[in-house]
Amino acid sequence: MDFVETKAGQSKEMPAKMAIYAEPKIGKTTFCAQIHDVFFINIEGGLDYLGNKVRSTPKLNSYDEVIGWLRHIYENDDFTAGRIAIDSLDWLETLAQKKLIKEHNAKSIVDPNVTAFAYYKGVMEASEMAAKVIGWLDAIYEKKGIPAIVIAHSEVKTIDLPNQEPYSRHQLKLSKWLGAKTNEWADLILFAAFKFHVADKGKTISQPQRVLLAGDDVSFVGGGRMKLPKELPLDYNKLKEEITK
Repeated sequence: MDFVETKAGQSKEMPAKMAIYAEPKIGKTTFCAQIHDVFFINIEGGLDYLGNKVRSTPKLNSYDEVIGWLRHIYENDDFTAGRIAIDSLDWLETLAQKKLIKEHNAKSIVDPNVTAFAYYKGVMEASEMAAKVIGWLDAIYEKKGIPAIVIAHSEVKTIDLPNQEPYSRHQLKLSKWLGAKTNEWADLILFAAFKFHVADKGKTISQPQRVLLAGDDVSFVGGGRMKLPKELPLDYNKLKEEITK
């Protein structure tokens, strides 16, 4: 074994593992469509009205179809892309739950009459199934060098910590198990939001602007392994310019 010292830090490369989340219809998919030669794993079926043509799978209606496409990408030596986009991760988790519900002939993923679903074990198993997609993305990157971005919707949760007043924050609309896995996996987590000013009487007094928020705020989950401005335009090219400059 050779003990050779090296240096690390100050990378100017785009992160290989990214996540973006927001409320519906803010422009998450449009943001990802700006990525050069992006390839969409199309789970939601919301690509038809993009302003530009993109490469994608057909709309995938089952968990097995998603896994099948990722396996195809991994095994097909001729497949290349600028980045793979999962659209979206929370819909994928729902497909995993539907697969389990069908297999156990259950009414829901928390059906009390199904022993395998007791104590949220069904939700946990579905989240583990969805997390396998992250494993496939890692394998594809290691073999082919194709980076990935996952899209998710947002939800507001109340955080109640010891010795602190409860507060609300935006986070990925995923089960807590898949959410934790995604937070650990991503090199950069971006929260997209509308920015506007509100008057004292509760009325907006400016036109909403779509922005990217990258951390340093307790009101949302976000941030990454590189230093970024707290706020950027919701534009992939602006983000790339900021990281690689």
